Amino acid sequence: MLAKHQAVFVTAEEQLAGRGRNGKLWVGDSYQNIYLSLAVDESKTELLKNKVMYQIIGCLAVKHTLLRFISDRKIKLKYPNDIYVENDDYIYKKIAGVLSEHSYSGNKCTESILGIGVNINQTEFDNVISNKATSILLLGYRLDKDRILEELKRNINSYICKSEDEVFTEWTTELAIVGKEVIVVNKSEKYIVNNIDENGTLYASNNNEEIKINNGDSIIYDLG
Repeated sequence: MLAKHQAVFVTAEEQLAGRGRNGKLWVGDSYQNIYLSLAVDESKTELLKNKVMYQIIGCLAVKHTLLRFISDRKIKLKYPNDIYVENDDYIYKKIAGVLSEHSYSGNKCTESILGIGVNINQTEFDNVISNKATSILLLGYRLDKDRILEELKRNINSYICKSEDEVFTEWTTELAIVGKEVIVVNKSEKYIVNNIDENGTLYASNNNEEIKINNGDSIIYDLG
């Protein structure tokens, strides 16, 4: 369990300037979704040795929470920090996003923050993401947001108590991106993912070169 005064969960009922990767915003309707942060005082305790594990744990905890009412085959983790769910039209849409941030003093991490947003009862999205996003309600489930929130927090606690190697292996298995073909957007070329290292970096290659990938927005691939 999380140690008192060293780590704390913080929730919000609305989010107007939530942060995503690459400077993107995560904005959602008030009182409709889950906006959860886990703040850790790393100066008092090193909760996780590998800081990438915060984001990994967030993704796995969300999926484990969704498994209570959504079939496993319909939930996909998208590299590196998104959760997608297949709707009745067999289209995968984003239902949750995860982001971790860290503060350092020299080479020592002093603070870690894990942020998670899950679309629960929102039914309309702005034009930018309307074709890409979904919610639990849009999938046909009317559920108590607070109960889902408590389940999510329990699952985060559970994953933090596991060994980092075990959790990392589960993440790479669920991600299932090694061996897949990806298109690198700025190159418009296809590559095969050969490996993923402990920092979450992908190694991919084609007949011409081998490259490193650590930005999910830079690649396109089939989630199925």
